[in-house]
Amino acid sequence: MKSTVHSDEEVQLLRSRSSINRSEECRSIPRLIDRNQPFYQSKSNVAIHNRVNKDVHVFRRSLKYIINQNWFHLLLRWPTWISLFSFLFLWVLWLLLFAYAYVFVDAREPLLECGLGSKGEPIKFAPALSFSLETCTTVGYSLPNDTNAFFEAECYGIQMVIYMQMTWSMIFNAFFTAFLFARLARCEQRSAQVLFSNKAIIEKKDGKWLLHVRVYDVDSQLPIVEAHMRMYCASWLKYDSKQQGQPHLLHSMRIFDPNDELNSWMFTGVPMNASHHIDAYSPLTPEHLRKDLNLMKGHGLMLREVDQIAGNTSAYPCPVCGEGYETAEQLKTHIKFNIILEDADKNVPQKGTHRDPDIVKPRLTKKLELTEEDITEHLEDKEIICIVEGIEPMISGTFQCLHSYKLEDIVFDSKFTPCVCKENGKIFVDLDKFHSVEKYSMLTRSEDEYRSFGETS
Repeated sequence: MKSTVHSDEEVQLLRSRSSINRSEECRSIPRLIDRNQPFYQSKSNVAIHNRVNKDVHVFRRSLKYIINQNWFHLLLRWPTWISLFSFLFLWVLWLLLFAYAYVFVDAREPLLECGLGSKGEPIKFAPALSFSLETCTTVGYSLPNDTNAFFEAECYGIQMVIYMQMTWSMIFNAFFTAFLFARLARCEQRSAQVLFSNKAIIEKKDGKWLLHVRVYDVDSQLPIVEAHMRMYCASWLKYDSKQQGQPHLLHSMRIFDPNDELNSWMFTGVPMNASHHIDAYSPLTPEHLRKDLNLMKGHGLMLREVDQIAGNTSAYPCPVCGEGYETAEQLKTHIKFNIILEDADKNVPQKGTHRDPDIVKPRLTKKLELTEEDITEHLEDKEIICIVEGIEPMISGTFQCLHSYKLEDIVFDSKFTPCVCKENGKIFVDLDKFHSVEKYSMLTRSEDEYRSFGETS
């Protein structure tokens, strides 16, 4: 069996071709959140369709269940003009049905005078329709023949029809009023006033990679109550991979500013940035770069390195004594100090101690090293979904605002242009600059000034 040996140039060429094929595949992935509104915004709808056996029209099979279980909200999703026309058509249809009912009841006994038609001459359809309209819109009225004969016991048929129409009219009016209010006051339309920046920014700050998006509620006079934010990452290649266990398309992204441990509260009345730390636990970090790291495993929980740096968790365990430390630098200092103590004691063997090279390896204190190329390649199939939830202050209804970013919507080493200014004693938000980003100038500071969080040297 012959073995094939490739040169470095051939290997690079093969990788380049593979990357091109993957990029073309990723570009064909549709968005979960379409940007189908002006000013680079979305309609806050998830672009997902249901189907059964490749039949997109699922509602044909489940229409009975949907109508029986959720018919009111199904009607609320209709456009307003369709809803109004439908209710008007239904109202007129019932007027006609009751008009025919009056004609039918009065014609059954033409010699009995109940106030609709003359004796021996039952009421015609036109006056019956007028009487139906009068009965539907008022309670105090007169009969077509200006009599109160329908109060007689023999006129129970007319009495029953009038009772049924009045009852139906009260129910219809109450339902239509509630429906119209719910339709006109629906809170999801409030999401159109919450703006997301056109671009998301990824920058390297203090040795850490951060993702930023900007959010602003243009209705600053009545800002959203208890607004908070969530982020998810849709990973298509991982979802389609057969090596994955339980399939998960969406992966939670921790937010450190505003802190998601404090519910990520935001005041959207002023343009505000939301930031995600691309750390070893982030779904934006390539998996092959975190496999060799000596970090505490999440076991399904979404952790953050910033919590470890702040001393909330011990992420770096020592394999010799089992002691846990918040940063790699602290573990490195621990190992160095114990090596000094063990060297001073001649009775301490090398095996099983902090001097044992089979246990204490360089990977124990290895830190995550990310490059812009690593992040860019990993984001090719990703879609970052941002959700702002809050309460509309006028009618106290909860709503969501959805937006998403793909690789083409992300810029590196930039910052948002300041868009809040003060002029003539007033404060303005310059919407022309809301989407603007600026490239950072060349940094000339020393490496010590950009030492990572929690490092002590």
